[in-house]
Amino acid sequence: MSRRPTRGGQDAMTFDPEGLTRTQREGDACVVCHKKWPRPRIRIGRLPDEAALFACPECADALLQDPRENVRPLPRRAAFF
Repeated sequence: MSRRPTRGGQDAMTFDPEGLTRTQREGDACVVCHKKWPRPRIRIGRLPDEAALFACPECADALLQDPRENVRPLPRRAAFF
């Protein structure tokens, strides 16, 4: 998987199409849980041929976590000199 910048400043993941079903590759099913209804609307990534892939809101939240929420500042005494 590679990451490239997309709209909104988020990264789009490039997925290998071999592990996806036809409905997932066509954007009619979530790339994670295969849910078809309601149709997934959150663009989560793309295929190597630039076709868009979508995820349901629950799966998108898991895949698109804000990396800043995992960053904790070091205590001043632990900083390197």
